[in-house]
Order: sequence, then C-alpha cells, then structure tokens
Amino acid sequence: MRYRKGFETKENIINVSKKLFYELGYTKATVQNIADTAQIPLGLIPYYFKTKDNIVLEINSKFYLEIYEFVNSRLNIKKNSYYKLFIVTSIYYRIILEDQHNKKFFYEVLRNKSNFRALSNSIERLYSMISKENNNNFTKIDLDCIMIAEFGARRELLLNYFEEKIDIDIDYLVKTLSSVTGRFFSIPNDIIAQYAEKEKEFSTEYDYSHIKFLY
Repeated sequence: MRYRKGFETKENIINVSKKLFYELGYTKATVQNIADTAQIPLGLIPYYFKTKDNIVLEINSKFYLEIYEFVNSRLNIKKNSYYKLFIVTSIYYRIILEDQHNKKFFYEVLRNKSNFRALSNSIERLYSMISKENNNNFTKIDLDCIMIAEFGARRELLLNYFEEKIDIDIDYLVKTLSSVTGRFFSIPNDIIAQYAEKEKEFSTEYDYSHIKFLY
C-alpha cells in the first residue's frame, strides 16, 4: 500500500510537470509551481526528484522508451539496430519539433545546458549492438566518447536551428539528426539515404500521434 502511494505520488509529479512544462516552458515552470499544482508539500519533491532536471530526464526517458517500444513492435528485424534507431530518433525529433510548445521547452532545456545526456544509459546497449553488427570493434570507452560527441553535435545543430542561424526545414533537420549516429559508425551514405526513405514510409503506415512528449 505504501509502495503504491509512493508510485502514485511520483506519477502525479511527472504528469503535473509535463502539463506545466508544456504550458509555461522549462524556465517559468518552477518546482514550487509543480508542488502547488500537484497539491503536495514542496519538500516532498526532492524525495522523488533531486532537481527539476531530474524530472525532465525522467519525462524524456519515458518518452524515448515509448517510441522505441512502438517501433520495435512493428519492425520485423533482428540484426539491423541502426535502422531501428534511425526510425526511433526521427520520430522522437518529429514529435518535439512539430509542436510549438514542445519545441519551446526543448530549446530552453538545451539553452540552459540542462541536457538529456543521461539518455545515453538507455541506448548504450543499442550502440554496442550497432558496433558489433558493423564490425567496428569499438570499446566501451569508444562508445562513451561517441555518445558524448554525438550529443554535442546534435545540441549545437538544434541550437542553431532554434535561433534561426541556419535555414533548413524540419524534414532536413530530422534526417540530419538521425544520420549523426551512422556517421560515427561509418554507415555508407547510400544506406543512410535508404533509411531516411524507409522512415517516411514507416511514419505514413503507422500512426504514432498518441505518443506525447509533454502534454
């Protein structure tokens, strides 16, 4: 009973945070706002989430996992981890970038250097599989460095896009973001181009509109 109540409280904090982040953005949605809206004492939130960034990371991890499970259940493939990752990454960014509230929140998170690097824990195994499938023979240190470099590259590209320093449309941006991993793993350009076309086919065939980033 006690465990269930704790779980419900944690989920309540997450759901309230998603709503406030969607409506107010990352900066204006304070921990006090979250506590007040969730109708819990402010001092209770650190018991579940040490900082506001930890709430963001939890939201992002759940979001990413939901997309991964959606894609994985519909792709009948076993030994092409990068193809699967390409589609997951594309859907991930499309959902964020095609909604102005999600987009604003995501920009504020990146701009404030609060980041989703902890998401690397969710994809470390996937990167190891990509390395083996493509005979890269990368060590764990190699993969750690790739994930850090990849995050930095995506962050800079997104910040330049949000701040209108580069003139590209969402389709081009999503394709580029989803291609970054392939570049590090030496996936040929023609293969990456094929996956970009297959991602469009997948997104046309399967409706993922029920998957939400925030609210």
